[in-house]
Formats: sequence, C-alpha cells, structure tokens
Amino acid sequence: MLVLQKRRAGIWELAQLSQAQSALVVGAQHIQPDLGALLTALPGLVLRLDFFCLDPLDHKGLIDVLSNHSIENVHENIRINCKGDIDEYWHQRSRKLRQNINRYQNRIKNEGYDLEYFFYTEARDIQPAVDRYGMLESRGWKGKLGTALHPCNKQGLFYQEYLVALAAQGQALVVEMYLNQSLIASRLCCFNSNILIFLKTTFDEDLKAYAPGRLLLAEVIKYVMEHKTAAVIDFYTHATEEQMDWATDVRPMYKGSFYRHPILKKLDLLFTGLKRRLL
Repeated sequence: MLVLQKRRAGIWELAQLSQAQSALVVGAQHIQPDLGALLTALPGLVLRLDFFCLDPLDHKGLIDVLSNHSIENVHENIRINCKGDIDEYWHQRSRKLRQNINRYQNRIKNEGYDLEYFFYTEARDIQPAVDRYGMLESRGWKGKLGTALHPCNKQGLFYQEYLVALAAQGQALVVEMYLNQSLIASRLCCFNSNILIFLKTTFDEDLKAYAPGRLLLAEVIKYVMEHKTAAVIDFYTHATEEQMDWATDVRPMYKGSFYRHPILKKLDLLFTGLKRRLL
C-alpha cells in the first residue's frame, strides 16, 4: 500500500510530508512490486514514477526494482543498538565524543549547578510535559519563525493527543533536563519493544555552552539500555558527521524513479545535465 500524487503531466510521485523521514510504503520488506502494472493503472499517460525516503530495512524489494531504473543514495541514517550494556556502548564510542561529554558534565559540576533528569511515561504526566516542551521551544528560533510547538497551537495539540494516546499503551516517553530546577532541554519519543524514535527535541539556546541536547541524548540512551525500553534507537535523520559518532549502525536512505521506457531515463539524464551546465 502506498499513496501517490500527480506532480505534473506524465509524472507521479510518492506523497511525502515535508518532515517525513521514511516513505509511506507498507508491505513485506522483500516483495518486489510490479511498478509497470502500477504505472499503467494510473489515469492518463504516465511516463515516470518517483519515490522518496526509501529505507533498506523496510523497502528492500522496492529498492531492488528501482536499481534497474534509477536509484540514488541521498543521505545516511543512524541508529543505536540498545541490547547491550551502557558501559560497553561508551567504550566503543570515539575518544573525542567521550571527552566532550565528560567536559560538558564537568563544566556544569564545576560551576556549581544542580543537574536533574526526569523521565515520563504515564499518560497523566505526558500532557503537561508536552506543554512544557512547547513553552521551551517557543522561546527559541522556531518561536520567532512561528513554527514552534506551543500548548495552544495545532502542532502542540496534536503532540498532546498523540503522545497521551501512546502513553495509554505504554509507548510514549518524554525526557526532561533541569538545571537548578529550570527546564533547559526536552525530547519527545515514541517506542515499542523493537524501536524508539525521537519525535522532537528542543533546548534552551542561551545555554549552548553546556550542550544540553547532547547531555540529554546521553541520558536517554542510558535509560533505554538500562530499562530495556527498545531494541534500537533510530534517528531517522540526515545524519551529520558529529551524529555518526553516536551510532552503532549506519545505513543509506534512497530516492529513485521508475520509467515507462528506458529511453526516457536517458533523456531525463541528458536534460538534467544540460540544466546543471546552464546554471
């Protein structure tokens, strides 16, 4: 099952929300779909089908089909295997990452700050935690742009409802970091026994020197490993070089196209090359 939309005459594409990191293609991982039949089943003359955010863990069959047409590695995604021991995890991380985390922790300790972490999983605690998240995010650059989650906007109400519903099933987690009893960082997470995903992350931008986002991430990893919350933490993001240091696994994410005729691929590549030269 998938959702397609018409981009322009002759071209259809996988419907993809702007912030979605994985394609909404539901089916057995290794099934190779008949894209030719799909193409002819669509209304009008369809020359090309485009697919985005294809994950080899979920869409291998589709990726295999597209490999005979057009496929491209667009970015790297990372995850953390949480089945092991937290000390073993840190032992396997780079020396630079370990030193940086220790430096941030020592900086807070040496300056006499009181640092606390809170983990919320119960439905009664989730909504106020989401509200606090929204108030913190609204004070930063997203608030200035009008894109921040807030207790009174649609985004804030959505995350309240979504995470409270998940909490009723034991599948929601909000983690907060306090410095001298003031909230300075928060993460909204959803999970099951197989996987934990970060939905949103925010921190006090005036306290960047203490790297609250990184310290909070370290505590989330520790919590998940010690409580056996999920088998893996998957970031589903365009991983930076810095984020790679946290990962135990790295995998590519793909986009690809299926053409009605092989000649169309050659023409497409020719026009793309000419366009790049002109620019």
